[in-house]
Amino acid sequence: MIPEKRTQLDRERHIKYWKRCSQLLPEPYTSGEASRMSFGFFIVAALDLLGALEKVTTPDERQSWIEWIYTCQVPHTGGFRGFTGTMLGGMRSPQNWHWDPANLPNTYFALATLVILGDDLQRVQRRQCIAWVRSLQRKNGSFGEFLGENNDVEGADDPRLCLCAVGTLKILQADEQDLEIDETKLQQFIANCQSYEGGIGQAPLLEAHSGLNYCGIATLSFLGLLHSPVVSIREVASQAGLDVPSCVCWMLDRQTTWIDDAGDDSSDEEDETERQEHTPREAEPEKELLDLPSLMDGLSTDEAAAGFCGRCGKMADTCYCFWNVGALAILQQHHLVDIEAVRRYLLEHVSHLIGGFGKAPGELPGVLNHIAELSSKGDVLTTMQDLLHSYLGLATLAIYNEPGLKEYDPTFCFSKEAVEKIQNASWRRY
Repeated sequence: MIPEKRTQLDRERHIKYWKRCSQLLPEPYTSGEASRMSFGFFIVAALDLLGALEKVTTPDERQSWIEWIYTCQVPHTGGFRGFTGTMLGGMRSPQNWHWDPANLPNTYFALATLVILGDDLQRVQRRQCIAWVRSLQRKNGSFGEFLGENNDVEGADDPRLCLCAVGTLKILQADEQDLEIDETKLQQFIANCQSYEGGIGQAPLLEAHSGLNYCGIATLSFLGLLHSPVVSIREVASQAGLDVPSCVCWMLDRQTTWIDDAGDDSSDEEDETERQEHTPREAEPEKELLDLPSLMDGLSTDEAAAGFCGRCGKMADTCYCFWNVGALAILQQHHLVDIEAVRRYLLEHVSHLIGGFGKAPGELPGVLNHIAELSSKGDVLTTMQDLLHSYLGLATLAIYNEPGLKEYDPTFCFSKEAVEKIQNASWRRY
C-alpha cells in the first residue's frame, strides 16, 4: 500500500487571505469597530508568522499602521484605546476623560503589534503605562480593564485581564524595582480559579474553560519572565499552589473526535453512546506529568481527526486547539497531544478553500453568516473567515513547527522572532 500523502499547510493561500484582510475587512466587522486594535494584531501577527509581513506590505503601509496605533495612545496613562472613535482631542478635560479611557487588552495588543512591526517603542509613555497597569490591580489580586470616574477600577474580573496586565509589563520591560504589583495575591487569584475538574475558570467556584485556563497559565509564565533571573513556570505554579498535573490531565481530556453535530438524524441510542465516548477520564494528579497518557491512545491517526473543545461535553472548535495546546506548550507538555490528529482537524476539516480557518467544520464565521444568505446562487462568497480562529489555527500549527511558519512563543502569543525584538526597545539602550 502506498502511504497517504501528509496534508500540508497551503502557505501561499493563507498569505493571500491575510493580505486581503490587511486591505479590507467586510462590512459585518464594522460592528466590532471598538476592537479594531485586536483585528490589527491578528492580521500583523499572522503575516509575521507566515514570514510574509515584509513581502506583501510596503514600508509605507507598515509605518502608517504604526502611526495609527500611536494615535490610540491615551494621554497621561500610556495605555491604548481600541480605536480612534472615542478620541476627544482638544476637548479632553478632567470632567470627561473617563469617556475615553485606556483599555488593558487593547494596550497589550497595541504594544505587541508595534513590536512585530519593528517599532522601537520610543514613543510609548513607558513609566506612565507601568503605573497605570499597577493601578488596575484589585484587592483580590486580579486586574480590571480600565479606570472610570473617581479612578475606580472597572470592567471584568478574570484571568484574561491578568494576562494582559503582566504581558504589558513584560513588553515594557518593567523590572522588579518598578513592578510593584502584588504578585502573591495574583498567584493566589489564579490558583483559586482552578476548579475541581483541574482546569482554570473565570473566577473561583466556576466551571473550567480552556480559554481562561490558557490565560491563567500564561499569566503565571509572564510572572516568571518578569524576574531576573527568570523563574520557571513550574516554580511559579508551585508557589501559587496550582495543581499542575490535574490541569494537564484536564487539557488532554479536551481533545476529542467529536467534530460534527450529530443532527436530527441520530437516534437517542446513538446520542447516548456518543456522550459516553466523550466522558472525560478521571484526573490523575498523583502521576508525574511525563507519565500522563494521551487521550488519543489506540486511535488510528490515518482515520481520526481530533480537535479540542473548551469545556466538558462540547464539540471541537478551532480556537480551543490553541487555548489547550498553547497552555500545554507553556508547561512543556504539548507532546502528550495526538499531534497528527489535531493537524488533520485543522488542515482537513476547518481550513478554508481561500485561506484562513473556520470556527468548526462546515460553519461560516459567526459575524459573516448572513453574507452567504445574500445570494441563493452562492455567488456572494465570503472571502474573510473569523480573524481570531484563523490566527489561532495557524498558531497551533506553529507550536508543532509546521513547515512554512516561524517558531512560536505560546506565552506572548506571537513569533519568537518578534519576541526577540523587545530586547531592542529604545529604553534598553540608555
